[in-house]
Amino acid sequence: MLEILDSTLREGEQTPYVNFTLEEKVEIARLLDQVGVEMIEAGDPSVSPNVARAIQRIAALGLNAEIVAHSAAIRSGIQKARDCGAQRVAIFYATSKIHLDAKLHKTQDQALDIIREHVAYARSLGLRVRYTPEDATRTDFEFLVTVCNAAIEAGADRISLADTLGIMQPHLLAGRVTALRERLLPCKIDLHCHNDYGLALANAMAGICAGADCIHATVNGMGERTGIPDLAETILAFHNLEGVQKYNLAPLMELSAYLERVSGFFLAPNKPITGQNAFTHKSGVHTNGVLKDPRTYEPFDPAILGRERKIVIDKYTGRSAVAARLEEYGIEVSTAELEVIVNRIKSLGDERKQLFDSDILQIAEQVTGRYLDVIPHCLQAMVMLEVESHVYTSSVVRRLRGFTSVRNVYEITGDFDVSAFVEAEDMMALNNLIEEIRTVPGVKRTETRMVLKKYNGK
Repeated sequence: MLEILDSTLREGEQTPYVNFTLEEKVEIARLLDQVGVEMIEAGDPSVSPNVARAIQRIAALGLNAEIVAHSAAIRSGIQKARDCGAQRVAIFYATSKIHLDAKLHKTQDQALDIIREHVAYARSLGLRVRYTPEDATRTDFEFLVTVCNAAIEAGADRISLADTLGIMQPHLLAGRVTALRERLLPCKIDLHCHNDYGLALANAMAGICAGADCIHATVNGMGERTGIPDLAETILAFHNLEGVQKYNLAPLMELSAYLERVSGFFLAPNKPITGQNAFTHKSGVHTNGVLKDPRTYEPFDPAILGRERKIVIDKYTGRSAVAARLEEYGIEVSTAELEVIVNRIKSLGDERKQLFDSDILQIAEQVTGRYLDVIPHCLQAMVMLEVESHVYTSSVVRRLRGFTSVRNVYEITGDFDVSAFVEAEDMMALNNLIEEIRTVPGVKRTETRMVLKKYNGK
């Protein structure tokens, strides 16, 4: 059964120009736990005192997820992971020839000794251990098997197959996982797939199908260079395509939006699942199909994420979409009128990058010759009034009904007692009206909300 480790707080914070505050990290961890990921990689305590404090805070939250600290194969780093209260340490040490020769200046035998020593040390501290052979997909396969088995013998119960440069293809990664399964001692296999060629999630899914256990993901696909699999994309792909329905979908949009806000790492509009355009339809063929049955052009119902579909009206739009938009405002037009409205929208769409509902409604007014009471032609507002506790609400209502600019008055529940729907010629007239309302005996305070659109009918 699929497991997910979320590395937003470690890999995600390695995104260029991204740094989280301690409180932001705690909130991210809480939201991830609501989703139900099995593991949260909270950071490497050797990076900075603030990272160490964050791991300590998160480990003390009592979350359901296992809290993982990251560390190089260094005793001081492993000790810090234990001191922070992490349940597991993820020890990494590179195994490819280029890393051993150019970066570490170690032989394969020296690397083996270092890995054995530090895995065993972590186990002696009572930590669970995941060993990551960095750059595993460029490592000689026989040496990869040898080093992973050495780590398992020393106490690691998980091996992370790291496609550090994102060079794998799904069929190649599946073959690598199958071969490792046949040669490794009993352990769980994690997949840490980078997205340099846009294949990270496809590779990870292929690896899971081949017998791996866990995918590493980050919120919004953050991470070094082009990042790793996006958490929401990973969960939805397995939820809808593989029937893995163990994770809570409800917090995914909130989590994505929160990360976008605190990281400054903004999503492309066409990003799958969480992007602005993920459920937006434009062409006439598509909108016609979606209006008849959303399944024609939507792979799944956006409502499972708390999202709604959107139909863009412009020169590509067909009659069905325009009719549906007008119907939203309670506007009925004849077939002939609709044809003219659509043609004018197409003409205007050739001149502008974007059309707004106000443009569509203005065209409809011109074509039908009817005044459409949707977007106010004068200023309209809802004025909310709080009444003094010793004053009868009905007495205030009676006074308000005497104002010529007040169209309707309602007694309501909540923080306010009365709501008045008002109209004014301009902003000065509206301001004067509000000032006059405030002089009514018993009115304690007011709050004014401008009307942008009105929806009539059903």
